[in-house]
Amino acid sequence: MKEFLRTKGFKMTPQRELIFRAFFELERNVSAEELYEKVKEKDSSIGFSTVWRNLKLICKVGLAQEINIGDGITRYDRLTKVPHGYLFCLSCKKTIEFNVDQVVGVLAQAATDHKFKNKGFKIEVQGYCKDCQKKKK
Repeated sequence: MKEFLRTKGFKMTPQRELIFRAFFELERNVSAEELYEKVKEKDSSIGFSTVWRNLKLICKVGLAQEINIGDGITRYDRLTKVPHGYLFCLSCKKTIEFNVDQVVGVLAQAATDHKFKNKGFKIEVQGYCKDCQKKKK
């Protein structure tokens, strides 16, 4: 990671390394607040603004992207080679990643059929997670 950042013109500081590690260890999309809570457990001297700036840097160097799913909270998603979508609970705001391999072929074909050059896919399904469904019963 250190070399990768250096090639992009950035240094890997100890705080930055902690934030990067925490982000990639979570293995799910997270808000700045969620990442800050995780980082704070390991180093309480790191402030929220430092976490937020480093999330922006992670996006800038092409390792993540911002996602907005209509609830007013910006989340950050790791960019991976494996296509994935999100299940978004309208009640508790939980997001769950799922594999979309089977859908990508259909979407790619639709783009081809319409002579559309796609740059990627974003699949979001909104509804209620199993825990929130149980609470409503």
